[in-house]
Amino acid sequence: MPGGNEAPYLTADLDTDVGPARVRLVGVAAGRGVPPYAWLGPEDAAPPAVLPLVLGRSGPWRLHVDLARVPDVLTLVGPVDICGRAAAMLAGSLSAAGVGVAVVGDALGAQPPVGFRRLPGLPDPPGPGGKLPEPCVVFTAGPPPAGARGLAAATGGRCVPVVLGPVPAGRWSLQLDVDADPVGAD
Repeated sequence: MPGGNEAPYLTADLDTDVGPARVRLVGVAAGRGVPPYAWLGPEDAAPPAVLPLVLGRSGPWRLHVDLARVPDVLTLVGPVDICGRAAAMLAGSLSAAGVGVAVVGDALGAQPPVGFRRLPGLPDPPGPGGKLPEPCVVFTAGPPPAGARGLAAATGGRCVPVVLGPVPAGRWSLQLDVDADPVGAD
């Protein structure tokens, strides 16, 4: 099992549907009582999760996370086209798991898949006594809009933003296209 299950810090290289990636998970949102992530073998069932997602694989192991444990945002860092393809695949996996998916603007392309909600911007956190949103993940192209980092904390992990593109890495990030030559390399 690569890297073990030592929360609250993990760095690992993964294979994803769009190519190699490096995952970094630093810190977790408290109080959920379930592990923030788990390395699962081919026959292992996923542990209980509010917002379940497999980020990628390392050999026979798949990295399963509960996005409700994200301390602020999940960033998909890299070229816009690769991040967009990765985001669309992750959004499809979330939707298939019964998680609500919302898209700000054209983050997943001009026409998001059927069943995804299109939003004009990130939702505002509920005020005191306000209704918590249903568990959902909101995809938005970077840079992170105002309020993105506080949304997951303000909603108790029930609404998690995923910011994608050439953006600074968040505490939970998936760096895509890690094997590409750096700009200006010979």
